[in-house]
This record gives sequence, structure tokens and C-alpha cells, in this order.
Amino acid sequence: MIKAIAGKGANRARAICDDCGREEVVTCDYLGRSNGAQKPNAGQINRKLTGQGWDVRNGKLHCPACAARKRAFAQQEKQEVTVAQTSAETCDPPEASREQKRLIIMALEEAYDVSAQRYRGGQTDATLAFELGNGIPAGWVAEKREELFGPAGGNEEIDAIRGEVEAIDAAMAEGLEVLRKDITNRISALSKRIDAVCAAVGPRAGKV
Repeated sequence: MIKAIAGKGANRARAICDDCGREEVVTCDYLGRSNGAQKPNAGQINRKLTGQGWDVRNGKLHCPACAARKRAFAQQEKQEVTVAQTSAETCDPPEASREQKRLIIMALEEAYDVSAQRYRGGQTDATLAFELGNGIPAGWVAEKREELFGPAGGNEEIDAIRGEVEAIDAAMAEGLEVLRKDITNRISALSKRIDAVCAAVGPRAGKV
């Protein structure tokens, strides 16, 4: 709050923190009223206080220390709300409903090959959860798969890709062996030709 200070000399007013009661004396102008009374220029005082680190809001004055505490408290509340919202968005509900469990099991019966202990096609826990939707995360699908069907064990697409990679590796190994033999044979043939030429020319053929 702002209180006038009576007396001669420079016009002054007393600014009082509405939280802790700290007082600050501020020089200011006084404004006249229609009834002749004088009132401190609140706008001028508020500008001076703001420049000194005071917080002036909704007609209330807060000294620098109280203003800092309020800012810190507001920041902490904001962080707590953000953490709570993030947790609510990222954490799965604790347990699937009966309807969600039924949907997961029905989907697994079509997508999972129990005898091969793997998914059919390119399915995974994540793809199945995405197809089901209905708020079902991959973790629930994995839980029911482990409980009732079998381990993750990859899927047919992964096994097919792995088979193709192995075939390429084998073909490359075979090709390299053929190339090695061809190079060896060609080097051997060239060596024989050089030997034949040297034998025909005589000992001086090897001298420069």
C-alpha cells in the first residue's frame, strides 16, 4: 500500500509491502483532489518501485524479496504441472479393460504363429497395437503374447530378410572363390609364358 507522509520539505510517500510489511520511502508528487486534499502520485511511485525490483500488481505492492519468492513458487508450480501432464500423457494406464484384452487376444490368434513361435508376416507387438488402436499400447500386446502365445521370436518378414542376406553372403563368398581361382590360374599362365620366353631368349633376357 502507499501512505502519504505529512510535513515540510520534499514530497514523500511510504510504500509498504503487502506481504511482509517492509517499508520504502519514495519521493513523489502529490495530486490535488476536488475537495482540496492531496494524494501521492501512485503511478509515479509505482514506476520508481518497479525500477527498484518491486512487483506492483493488482493494486498490491511486493518488495523485491517477496516478489522473488512469488516468482520461484510460480515457477515450481508450473514445473510440477508440466511433469504431471507429461506423466499422464506418456504413462500407460495400469491395466487393460476386459474389452481391450479380448481385442488383443483375438488379434494375436490371427497374427501369431504358435508353432513357429513368431509373428506372421511383418507383424510385431507395436504394429499390432497400432492396428488395434482403442488406446492399446504395445506393452499390453507384449504382455498377453508372452502370457498366452509365446516369445517375440521375430516374424516371417524378418526371417525372410535374414535368409536373403545369408544367400547374398553365400553368393559373394562363392563369387570371390571363383574370382580367386581365376586370378590364380591367369597368374600361373602368365608365369609359364614368361618362363618360356626367357628360356628361348637366353640368360640376357633378364638383364636391363
